[in-house]
Amino acid sequence: MQQAAIDFVIAWVDGGNEAWNAQKEEYLNMPQQRKAAEYGIIDAGESRYRDWNMLHYWFRAVEKYAPWVNRVHFITDEQVPRWLNTEHPKLHIVKHRDYMPAEYLPTFSSHPIELNMHRIEGLAEQFVYFNDDFFLTAPVKPEDFFVNGLPCDSLMESPVSCDNSEIWNYVRVNDTAFINRHFCRAQLKKQQLSRWFSLKCPRALVKNLVMSFERRSTFFGLHIHHLPQPYLKSVLQEVWELEPQLLHETSMHKFRDIRDVSQYIFKHYQQLSWKFHPYSVERSGHAFCGLWDPAQAAQAIETGKYKMICLNDGPQLDYEAAKSAVLGAFEKTLPQPSAFEKPL
Repeated sequence: MQQAAIDFVIAWVDGGNEAWNAQKEEYLNMPQQRKAAEYGIIDAGESRYRDWNMLHYWFRAVEKYAPWVNRVHFITDEQVPRWLNTEHPKLHIVKHRDYMPAEYLPTFSSHPIELNMHRIEGLAEQFVYFNDDFFLTAPVKPEDFFVNGLPCDSLMESPVSCDNSEIWNYVRVNDTAFINRHFCRAQLKKQQLSRWFSLKCPRALVKNLVMSFERRSTFFGLHIHHLPQPYLKSVLQEVWELEPQLLHETSMHKFRDIRDVSQYIFKHYQQLSWKFHPYSVERSGHAFCGLWDPAQAAQAIETGKYKMICLNDGPQLDYEAAKSAVLGAFEKTLPQPSAFEKPL
């Protein structure tokens, strides 16, 4: 059976672009937005937009480790790196105005950008979404993302934190409220035991067994991983049909907002609709989050210990030390320009 086309989608922003920053500050300084920021309702922190100058390594890794990819959809605002070969036959430059309704623009939040991905012209039914801090670090196969037309994933219950110091926690609560409106935990627990308790996902198996003793009918959270996420475009379309107003309201927000939902409602809808193939993502990838060790991350890149990694930025991270370490590691493993780069 021939494997269907699989696209990659990556969203990127150049946080150092002067014109983009001036527009962001203009919106952030509007009275309503300024007050929302003061009260912790929106998040416009520097680490949300900081560019590590590693994008060319992302493309080099795709060319080296995933040469089978059908197309790469590169989402950007009006910023296209000077070095990017826009004539590459697999590359599709997607500006926000090309696929997002005008009423949602401009946006300085990843949530509207991600929630509207199904609108990208020519997007394959099977696609993998990358944040710009997700990297391939070893060869991957189509079967690492899709098997028999289903996204590879692991379903694991994980209570959502109610710590109100992080906007992301509000968003995760909103995501959980969404799945509880459309799925009954008690009923689903009786179905598809091979997916709830898969031997292919040992960590999820153990966690789900433990959580089975909690007999409540509603979900209190599902696990997410900070790694490339495979999606079915039709799932995004179906969720929009279910709750258009919810997704519209998030898409109208200029900055991350405590009232938002995230792209993970698509992930969870896929999972709870049984549209996924059990797969231990943690066995093939690792997310470096919080106060991660730059030396450890550099070693993972150089050894190819994982097939994919996340190098998450954050306010607590020693930015310069982390950037120096991982840039050095990428230069050792991916020194040659790819065809996605213009000739020197």
